[in-house]
Amino acid sequence: MTKFQDMIYERPDFDKEIESMRQLLDQLQNAQDEQTFFDTLIAVDKQGRKLSTQGTLAQIRHSIDTRDEFYIAEDEAWNENGPRFQELSNLGARIILNSPYREAVARKYGKHLLEKFELQLKTFKPEILEDLIAENKLVSDYDRLIASAQIEFDGKTLNLSQMGPYNESTDRAVRKAANQAVWGWFAKHQEQLDTIYDKLVALRHGIGKKLGYDNFIPVAYARMGRTDWTPEDAKSYRKQIVDSVVPLTQKLYKEQAQRIGLPFEEMKNYDFALDFLTGNPKPVGGEEVLVKHASQMYHELSPQTDEFFQVMVGQQLMDLTTKPGKSAGGYMTFLPDYKVPFIFSNFNGTSGDVDVLTHEAGHAFQGYLQRDVELTDIADYTSEVAEIHSMSMEFFTHPWMEGFFGPDTEKYYYQHVTSALKFLPYGASVDEFQEWVYEHPEATPQERRAQYREIEKKYLPHINYDGLDYLEQGGRWQRQGHIFFAPFYYLDYTLAQVVALQYFTWTKKDKDAAWDSYLTLCLQSGRVPFKELVPAAGLESPFEDGAIAQITPQLEAYLDGLDKSKIK
Repeated sequence: MTKFQDMIYERPDFDKEIESMRQLLDQLQNAQDEQTFFDTLIAVDKQGRKLSTQGTLAQIRHSIDTRDEFYIAEDEAWNENGPRFQELSNLGARIILNSPYREAVARKYGKHLLEKFELQLKTFKPEILEDLIAENKLVSDYDRLIASAQIEFDGKTLNLSQMGPYNESTDRAVRKAANQAVWGWFAKHQEQLDTIYDKLVALRHGIGKKLGYDNFIPVAYARMGRTDWTPEDAKSYRKQIVDSVVPLTQKLYKEQAQRIGLPFEEMKNYDFALDFLTGNPKPVGGEEVLVKHASQMYHELSPQTDEFFQVMVGQQLMDLTTKPGKSAGGYMTFLPDYKVPFIFSNFNGTSGDVDVLTHEAGHAFQGYLQRDVELTDIADYTSEVAEIHSMSMEFFTHPWMEGFFGPDTEKYYYQHVTSALKFLPYGASVDEFQEWVYEHPEATPQERRAQYREIEKKYLPHINYDGLDYLEQGGRWQRQGHIFFAPFYYLDYTLAQVVALQYFTWTKKDKDAAWDSYLTLCLQSGRVPFKELVPAAGLESPFEDGAIAQITPQLEAYLDGLDKSKIK
């Protein structure tokens, strides 16, 4: 069992690897019998896994310290060469789809694999190769800019993650000052952020045109692997959120104002980060304490999660605490040759630390369950499916929260469920904004900000920015990295959240049946599309009219049943 620090990274000879892959694809195209075809297909996949492992090691180590000169150079090398492998991947998909063994592939691996290959062909032509390289570089520029943030506050120099606890302070003056400091940094860098995004939008629009579409949106949907839902589905789903969730969240925000002792009309954007006058729930310790309890939790949850988390700890496959130069946010990724996941995050002493240990561990657990899948492409699932794994795990682990939060446990329960509901309108607003951006690629930065602010008022009508110009003018979206590096991803979180909340209500009735359904869903992910996977698991697709309205009364009843003496 190789520990992460002992995993050897070596930059591939990209030209040699590409030539070798071309030879394998030539053999695949000219296979004279079914056995040779499948043997060659496995060989192609094996080489792809090796390359993916090296690229992922470089990506992880670069994100752990974005200032490391060696891994800055490696990140740039992969940005340059990654699109060349995408070209080969598309060639492989074309060969399989046109092969005399196409039906044999469907019988062996399922028809959805062929559907994924067909969609993949819509995302690439050789003439966009340079555009993809430029897109990768711009995304890296954004990531490094955000990671470089240094904010002078409380006598310290802090990054954006380290500002988190100040944003949740029980002292309103501290919250206001932290809010001004964070958004002051963004305002100072607004022009750089605008320039990066201007270039990304223009590039992506150009990619859409070169691929034969009116704009980038069809390409974005194809990149996201959406074989079974469309922008029209997204519009109708967002309407459900406006109709069924926005009124409920406004009620929750009013209750929050009452809890923290402010008239609702006087609440400012920096007040909504504080849920309780006695302070937001905080973990009982740092990384060592939390990982120790998580080990016990996953041991008790199931034999499968026990085995998985022992591997994560034993092979040191987590980098959890924030530090200077570290990339923002959190993620899970997979190292195919080692058959293990890796979790990256930025612990900062808030309840989000525990959310990472359940959310990213949900991703990682599912990856571990599918570590032996024969073809990588079989386990290639869409983001809204991926987020079911993580967001549902957050709720399956509720019974162990006392070990993380002690006397704050009841507050965490309340905050976790209400935050899940409050997230839905925000997630939908990000999606509607991106749709507008790519329908209006010629818009100026000022027009984009104005449009975002209008959309924000529709989904989050309670927000008052206290005259802070950067936010009043619609700048908040620039902190949402997905808008830069993963266009149209964000709605997927909300879809998965609706499914996860269904699992939560199910656990209240029959936790064993809910867990069995979750395990099956994890193992089936990638084999069938979202709209088939969710009903097959005994759940309702969020796209179905009334799917959200059906669960909100149960969630309200749960919140009403919590011990109010501990939620204040």
